[in-house]
Amino acid sequence: MECPAANSNNLGSSRFAWVLLAGATWSVGVAGFIVSARVLSALAGAPAGVFISSIVCMGVAFLSIRILLKCRAGFYEAAGLFTLGAAVDLLAYNVFSGLAARMVVGFSLIVAGYGVGALLARMVESARFIVPMCIVAALADVWSVIAGPTRRIIESKSPFALQHAFVAYPTVSGEPDLQPVAGVTDLVFVALFMCLASRLGLDMRRAALGMFAGLAVGLATACIIGGAPGIPFLAAGFIAANWKDLRPGRKEIVTTSLFVGVMLGIFAALSVLH
Repeated sequence: MECPAANSNNLGSSRFAWVLLAGATWSVGVAGFIVSARVLSALAGAPAGVFISSIVCMGVAFLSIRILLKCRAGFYEAAGLFTLGAAVDLLAYNVFSGLAARMVVGFSLIVAGYGVGALLARMVESARFIVPMCIVAALADVWSVIAGPTRRIIESKSPFALQHAFVAYPTVSGEPDLQPVAGVTDLVFVALFMCLASRLGLDMRRAALGMFAGLAVGLATACIIGGAPGIPFLAAGFIAANWKDLRPGRKEIVTTSLFVGVMLGIFAALSVLH
């Protein structure tokens, strides 16, 4: 027989080891996408450097979240990871500075995003609800970028928001400003979709590749037009990769259509009032 306390300690140690591995993966990846940006900027110009470094950055973020998924976090563990990530994010600039601070903030957002994504995934009981959820989330993200909080944050260039809510690095050599690559909500949805794929028995590799392909299109669009919402591209890639398993029924389609109509009305009213 084995001692329950010992099993609990071993499980906790295993989860901590996965978090450390995810952190090490992110730290090594940071150097990769900064170097790639500088090399490509010299060889092919700044736009290519920004695009490729952004792809590498998000690829490392995907891999780090995939490693965190090995923790198999329950409710309390997921809540704890969110709390830990949020606390480290807020305290990072009191302990570190420059690149080290950005590295720590980036990983803290990944940890916090994974915690929230894991918690949200527990609320989805059926794969049929995923498409409606994606539609609603995508519309909300589009509105936020076009006329909502995200647009105001970017336009105001709030130092606090840019430092603590976005994964960002100086992606072009010699450029003084940080270049936001992804917001914490994008990381939440990457984690949410990965957790849902694992929980509902979807093909994890296909789901991850679909999301990454969608994100690549989104990043290319952002480089061309100067910014774009990330969730619609993530959601489209995830849905396309798993359409046979996620196809909603008639009831879900009708309910979603009504809800989307209400949301569009609310967004229109908010835009007029603003």
